[in-house]
Amino acid sequence: GFSNELISKIQNMRKDSDFEVMDRIRVSILGNEVLAKVAEKNKEAICGKVLALELSYDKTFAISKDWDVNGEKVTITMEKI
Repeated sequence: GFSNELISKIQNMRKDSDFEVMDRIRVSILGNEVLAKVAEKNKEAICGKVLALELSYDKTFAISKDWDVNGEKVTITMEKI
């Protein structure tokens, strides 16, 4: 469930940022070790679904939003490449 929720949140951020469907992005998951581990374990699937060429856990990109993912607080940051 966590990886699907992360994908959903990232897709919402893409849409809210008016990114084109095929735009490649960089994503960073900040402030939550549980979700960082889930993202790392499912990195290939998450990156494939959201067209991310980079998934990190310590960078801050131009677009940032705080989320509640199934009770876990997290900040997701992203930028178009």
